[in-house]
Amino acid sequence: MMVSTRKTLVAAFALLALPGGALAHSYNYIEGGFVDRDIKGSDDSGFRIAGSGQVHRQLALIGEYVDTGDLEQTSLGARVFGPLQRDLDWTAAATIEFVDAGRDDDTGYGLRGGLRWRFARAFELNPEIVHFDAFDEGFTSLRVAGLYSLDPNLAIQAALQGGDDDRFEAGIRYSFAPGSVR
Repeated sequence: MMVSTRKTLVAAFALLALPGGALAHSYNYIEGGFVDRDIKGSDDSGFRIAGSGQVHRQLALIGEYVDTGDLEQTSLGARVFGPLQRDLDWTAAATIEFVDAGRDDDTGYGLRGGLRWRFARAFELNPEIVHFDAFDEGFTSLRVAGLYSLDPNLAIQAALQGGDDDRFEAGIRYSFAPGSVR
């Protein structure tokens, strides 16, 4: 029984690692804009800037900076990804989190996983589960981001995140190497 389960897990990870086709999305971009954030009773607005740079076929370095008054958070890490279908990629990421909350600061970690789905040529939907741990406390949320492409490189975006870290975001994304377009 144990050997069968182990073989099944190895086979599943091997299938995920194999490229199933071309990636549907670009993982070389910079984005940013307005953010309204409610976390641990602190509700404030500010700005966010984030980026991703693909360094290998299925690996990108990622970063994000969010400043909402007394709360600043910088995330640095890596994302792995792969195609599931022509217009659908899976993603998973791990980050180091630097959080500054007024007089307190801490270094923690973050984990996230989700999907990137392109549909109707100009639309993209990104649902994911986001978790970060700082100040000996975990914060888990469900995030859904949507993008509308104005051209192959430029898109407007909005995101809604709910859970321990509530957010509303609105801004733009510039892709340096656009993904496939239908």
